[in-house]
Amino acid sequence: MRIVCAIALGVTAACSAPDAPPPLDVAGGGQGITPLGVPMQPRTPTAAEEQRIRSADDALADAPDSLELILEAASAREAVWRYAEAVALYRRAAAGRPDDWRLPLGMGHRLIRLRRSGEALAALERALALDAEGFNAHYLLGLARYIRGDHPGAVDVYQACFDLAAAGGVESPEGDPRTCRDVAKDEASRVALTSWMYRALRRAGREEEAARLVAGVPEGMEIPNRSAELYPGSPIPPDDNTHYYLTLMFYRGLLSEEAVLSDPRVSEGQWPTVAYGVAVHHLVEGDTARAVQLLDSIAGQPYWARLGHVAAEADLLQIRP
Repeated sequence: MRIVCAIALGVTAACSAPDAPPPLDVAGGGQGITPLGVPMQPRTPTAAEEQRIRSADDALADAPDSLELILEAASAREAVWRYAEAVALYRRAAAGRPDDWRLPLGMGHRLIRLRRSGEALAALERALALDAEGFNAHYLLGLARYIRGDHPGAVDVYQACFDLAAAGGVESPEGDPRTCRDVAKDEASRVALTSWMYRALRRAGREEEAARLVAGVPEGMEIPNRSAELYPGSPIPPDDNTHYYLTLMFYRGLLSEEAVLSDPRVSEGQWPTVAYGVAVHHLVEGDTARAVQLLDSIAGQPYWARLGHVAAEADLLQIRP
């Protein structure tokens, strides 16, 4: 089944994505294939990554009910894109711990990458209910809604996080170091949230709000990776997110498309997300041909696990059902 949505003037209407997961296939390393036929192969681990997985499994074998060891075993697999195994570990742990926010959060994050958007949505709604101020719960739930074509719903959850930041918020559950309050002081969190909210606003046809949002992003910002300082022990540590900032400067008209797509600070793995941001601009401006050219280029990259790749596939399925 494919996603089918109406497209008018470059703005997609809310639509329903298939709840059935992609078919499992041996060629996909047991994780299946994406709706566009890309095998979801795990990444070849380094020697250190292999050792981390072995060590985690050995420790877990000695203490199979330890939540911290389950989380470490899942995290070790996520590093090499073995998301299906990580999801199985989260589900195992959640069976006896229905109120631990980390489990539906980790599960939902990985289900997005496995193209199981319906399951991801349910898990992330549960995560947000358990961790009402959590940045990652807001951020990932917004992404799940966005990828399913619910752009107004994505805006709502992103705005809720910005509102918590402005209000100062309240304490989150024990152990969550990354909350929406941090948006005010953490450049990496702020530019990532702003980038996806801008796209959601544009896709929802809310042009004036989108313009005001991006106009508030200052020029000349430095986006350091402050994860160790701000989020010790975070289950989903942030990247430096310079690539998101560059895209925002493109939206403001301060950087050209060529400059953004070729910036040396953008890694190979980050390029799909940058290119996706540029593609959305062309899509909402009515240049569907250029948007599709970029989306096809993203879909042809080997970084199937990147969120830009996931979103690009979803849009291609809307445009070419």
